[in-house]
Formats: sequence, structure tokens, C-alpha cells
Amino acid sequence: MKLKILVIYASRAGSTQGVAQAIAEELVKRGVTVDMRFILDVKDVSTYHAVIIGSAIRSGRWLPEAIKFVKIHQRQLRKRPVAYFAVGITLYDNRQESRDKILAALKPVCDWVEPVDIGLFAGAMRSRRLKFLGRLLIKFLRVPEGDYRDFPAIRAWAEQLLTKIQLLIKE
Repeated sequence: MKLKILVIYASRAGSTQGVAQAIAEELVKRGVTVDMRFILDVKDVSTYHAVIIGSAIRSGRWLPEAIKFVKIHQRQLRKRPVAYFAVGITLYDNRQESRDKILAALKPVCDWVEPVDIGLFAGAMRSRRLKFLGRLLIKFLRVPEGDYRDFPAIRAWAEQLLTKIQLLIKE
């Protein structure tokens, strides 16, 4: 049986879409059939063996459409392996405090549908894409400009996640 996995993402500036793309490409490289979609374009998950859901982090939490998706589809999601990933610029320095805050923010979503794994990845900061208040906040928080996505780490996470999913589906 060839695995069919759905990779969906909620993104504002494109950084999370890039992470989702890297995950999808790694899975395809390993022989999986993958559909990658923007979260608002997905209405049904029932034809997939597993679902990987990712969102940008804004104001310390997943984007509202990602939270809403899990809440609305929780019954179907509970019937298959689900993994979450979060992408945020606050993870650029890989501090445990930043990781813990994001994991705490994901707790309500994890209570609805328990994931088999959670990936936490640094994003990219491109202040020119932000509105005035966003640029002001970034300046105040002293977040450095740049792309902090670690694509080798993202691909490695996708690879180990696939192993987990394969084991769970065989059970």
C-alpha cells in the first residue's frame, strides 16, 4: 500500500509554506504520495493515511485558521496519525524558553487531536513584508532580519516522522 499524506499549512509571509514544501518534498523522495495545500483550501481529510498540519506563529500562537481547522476536523483527524509543525521567528536562537512557549500555545490543539510528533522551526524575518505596526514591534523586540529556516533539520524531521507514521499505520 502506497502511503498518501496531506501536508497543509497556514502562512502569512510565505515562510511556513516553504517549510511545508520541504516536508512534502522529503516525503515524496521517500516514495510517499503527498498533497500539499493551503489550509483554507482543504475541506476533507478522509482519503489520507496521515495529515501534517503547520502554521506560522503570530503573537505566540498558531494562526486562527489552523486552530479552527483542527477543531472542525477533529473527528476525522483522530482516525489517522497527525503531526503538527510551527514556524516562528522567535525560534531563531533555538532557546528552550521559546520552544516551551510555543508548545504551551499548542496545548489546546493537542487536546483536540493528539499529534504523533510536533516540529518547531525557525522562520524568516522580512520586515519589508510587514505593515507599519509589525515593523515597529519587530524593532522593539530586536528580532534580527534574515531567513533562519534550517532545511536539513526540517527534512530530517520529515524523515523520522515518516518512520513513526509507517509504524502506526502497520499496527
